[in-house]
Amino acid sequence: MIIIKAGGSAITDKKLPFSIKAHALENMAHALADVKEDVILCHGGGSFGHPLAIKYNIKGNITTQEQKIGISHINLAMRNLSNIVCETLIEAGCKPFALQSSACMTAANGMLETFNSDLVKKTCEKGFIPLLYGDAVHDSKTGFSIISGDQIMKHLAITFPNSRMIFLTDVDGIYTADPKRDKNAALIKEVPFSKLSSINAGGTGDVTGGMKGKLSEIIKLKGLVSEILIINIEKEDALPYALKGENPGTRIY
Repeated sequence: MIIIKAGGSAITDKKLPFSIKAHALENMAHALADVKEDVILCHGGGSFGHPLAIKYNIKGNITTQEQKIGISHINLAMRNLSNIVCETLIEAGCKPFALQSSACMTAANGMLETFNSDLVKKTCEKGFIPLLYGDAVHDSKTGFSIISGDQIMKHLAITFPNSRMIFLTDVDGIYTADPKRDKNAALIKEVPFSKLSSINAGGTGDVTGGMKGKLSEIIKLKGLVSEILIINIEKEDALPYALKGENPGTRIY
């Protein structure tokens, strides 16, 4: 099993609300059209989800009318982004099947509580690529909360143990610093889970914590997956190489 996370910064431009990076999506879709193994795809919210979460103050107890309107907007926006991803996959010859996160997951205080993973398994068994995404979901404590794609990835790692994971980003992998700000930043080709916490990594590409925040989530996958590759979605040959087991970015083992 290969479980892929397409980061929000990888498939959208967070500087421009409701934008997509068409070339990046097409690269991903064409690479997945040729894969023979079972694949699960999860994507982030990027410019479709994050600006709305900030605008409508979606945190804590969701009680005000403004917050509730925001939940509706996020629910719609994430379906729209999912549809765009699905359309791109279909055009490339893939068979995606979107599983609306808000319909198969619930949370408690912002943490994933229930997840109908049988739907994911059945979708794979029937020869489709299950498509999941970060979304606003029912929360037993706060009314609603936003479940991130990274939380979903951890649950998938538990459901499908010893899978390979690929994280698609807008940089080549993990660097010693932010490569967009520091010309001396060096790409780290391989690193064990045990040393991830000591890597600075910079704050590349994500208002929710950047690469450093991403690594804090990846550390939680230790012992659950066989390996993780972090690669650049914008490079046409990166994902095809990664799917074959090669390392075009950073390998975490």
